[in-house]
Amino acid sequence: MKYADIIAKGKALGLTDLELYVQTNNGMNMRLFEGKLDTYNEKSYFGIAVRGLYEGKMGFAYAETLDNIDELLEKVIQNAKNLSMTEKEFIYDGSGTYENVKEEVADFGKYSNQDKIQMLQKLEKSILDSDERIKKVSYCNYQENAVVTQIINSKGVNLSRNLSYSSVFAGAVAEANGETAVGFSGDIGYEFEKLELERIRKEVVEDATGTLGAGSIETGTYPVVFRRSVATELLQAFVSLFSGESAKKNLTLLKGKEGTKVFGDNITIYDDPFVENAIVKIPFDDEGVPCHTKTLVENGVFKMFLHNLATADYFQTASTGNGFKSSVASSVRVGPTNLYLQPGQYTFDDLLKSMNSGIFVTEINGLHAGANPISGAFNVQATGYYVKDGKIERPITLFVISGNFIEMLNEVEMIADDLEKRFVGVASPAFKVRKLKISGK
Repeated sequence: MKYADIIAKGKALGLTDLELYVQTNNGMNMRLFEGKLDTYNEKSYFGIAVRGLYEGKMGFAYAETLDNIDELLEKVIQNAKNLSMTEKEFIYDGSGTYENVKEEVADFGKYSNQDKIQMLQKLEKSILDSDERIKKVSYCNYQENAVVTQIINSKGVNLSRNLSYSSVFAGAVAEANGETAVGFSGDIGYEFEKLELERIRKEVVEDATGTLGAGSIETGTYPVVFRRSVATELLQAFVSLFSGESAKKNLTLLKGKEGTKVFGDNITIYDDPFVENAIVKIPFDDEGVPCHTKTLVENGVFKMFLHNLATADYFQTASTGNGFKSSVASSVRVGPTNLYLQPGQYTFDDLLKSMNSGIFVTEINGLHAGANPISGAFNVQATGYYVKDGKIERPITLFVISGNFIEMLNEVEMIADDLEKRFVGVASPAFKVRKLKISGK
């Protein structure tokens, strides 16, 4: 059945406005262990979500097949009837201009499964051969995905976007003098031959062996350099600060501070659906609203919140094209497209060289439990290195970093130029904070 026919059938049943959100996802996952294929899974998924207004209430239903459309539409109507009250919901009218975005198509179909197994074997062997302290490659995985998303509604919207990519991830265990440590890394991209196996090998080995024999650090206040992966985790944990949904619920300290200087002068944050470095380039959100580039923070000044149709209506503004689903069956929430901290002019080495005595953080744990996106406070366990006279002196572990995200972004002294080339969703370059509280021994 054509999607236009489903909309016509729904209208005949009394639904005044309808929206179809359709997604297909085809992919594969393989895992290597000790040189042999340990796991191989193929997936093929189809989902359709239908929203529709019935007697002024928005009903919703979801299915994984088109075999019972009549039943699906009846569920939409019944769900609408069962609502005693409902928040105001919207079906987009199709106004606005859509950017012409080049869709990159992954080339993994050109390669056989044997090619992919041999790639994993090469990576696994290179990690094991790099250092005698590497005792085991705990995982060596390859994945590929091809996703097509369509939005069709009764107001004339008929949109489609495609996303395909392949990825490889590896982790290893190092051991020396009765101690063990782990390291991991990965890459994601469109071109199979350009997956960065050598970088993955290097990062896995360095992370695993570099923290062997790690000691403690004295409790105190230190300058801290966050590796870009850790800086990204911190930014990701506090993305909701910029959400219109959080502002509506009074769950962000930034509410009412538009146009106010909140962060340091060197802090500029963008939400850019078309940024060159990102894997995903998004012409429209999951409500069909055109996406565009937004400056959320400019030279420390908070400029705006991200909005979907509902939060935009609440604040009497326009949607920013940031309404997204976590799955076909889920409701639309406010989320970023490609949100990132603007890189600085320093190399990563410049950040380390600037410290007489400080901490370089390579890993944090417990961020979801240890971060409060409402207050901005965080308290997380970390691993890294003690830096003396601009050089890494020794590995350290089991120390705790405490601070406040907003206050920390007022203490950023240097920002590196190492923003990840192919990031997904949120990214940050490495940066140096003048001082943070460290709880050690």
